Amino acid sequence: MKLRLLLLAITLCLFSSCSSTKTIKFTNKEPDVYTTNNLKEFLDRNKRPKVVLRVPDASINTTAQENVDYLYNSIENQLLSSGFVVRDRQLFNQIIGNDNNNIDYEKIKEKSDTDLIIELTKLDPSIVYKTNTYYDKKDREKTETEGTYERYGASVEFKVVSIANNEYAGMYKFNYTPCTDGCVISKSFKDIRKELKKLRKKEEEPYEGVEKDVLEEFIKDATRKLVAEMRS
Repeated sequence: MKLRLLLLAITLCLFSSCSSTKTIKFTNKEPDVYTTNNLKEFLDRNKRPKVVLRVPDASINTTAQENVDYLYNSIENQLLSSGFVVRDRQLFNQIIGNDNNNIDYEKIKEKSDTDLIIELTKLDPSIVYKTNTYYDKKDREKTETEGTYERYGASVEFKVVSIANNEYAGMYKFNYTPCTDGCVISKSFKDIRKELKKLRKKEEEPYEGVEKDVLEEFIKDATRKLVAEMRS
């Protein structure tokens, strides 16, 4: 996909000389967060709470072939660096079994020695942001007369369950908004030719969504914000 788009851009440049520079910007989408007083008080008393990350398979909006374990590991590593004691999620899943309708939280706490379940309820790396406006090289806002510009954003949602109280202790949604500081969409023919050469060397496969390195950094940042909101 990238290769096709780049070839299209080169073709357009041949006719337009790519003389104008255009920059698109999107407004940052704010998080949606809620933390109960019980959770705040618990974390105030317990500086090193014992937590486990749960990731239901249906919560991830990615291709079936894609391995997203690196994202789960990023979340757990960030929780560790934030002072949490992180339990093994696979062992925890074995303890609670497959029938979530009959979960006995008192027994779970006893068997797993865990205080909180941090559940990744949804991850979407393919949220499309569109705009028909851009800024020229003098930072003047203009309207595109033909078509719209698109970039991928992402969102992640967490739910926190207090095992001792058997209650939902917090709900959190964080967003990655692309191009908040501006993305240049018109480049010189020389710049485009350089990018085409790099893509050919990398032989990148099509990926419809936020780039993996960007997604990983977003997940790390979202986890940091999650911890901050839980402890605020």
